[in-house]
Amino acid sequence: MIPGEIFPADGEIELNAGQPTVTVEVANTGDRPVQVGSHYHFYET
Repeated sequence: MIPGEIFPADGEIELNAGQPTVTVEVANTGDRPVQVGSHYHFYET
């Protein structure tokens, strides 16, 4: 084993199965590009 090594299981995993979904339209009217990373939830950005 190598430190940080991951052994994923075969197949796929469905996240939030059965949960409702919404569609959100986003527009950037600023003069800078917007980058959303994984450290913040989208609504917090």
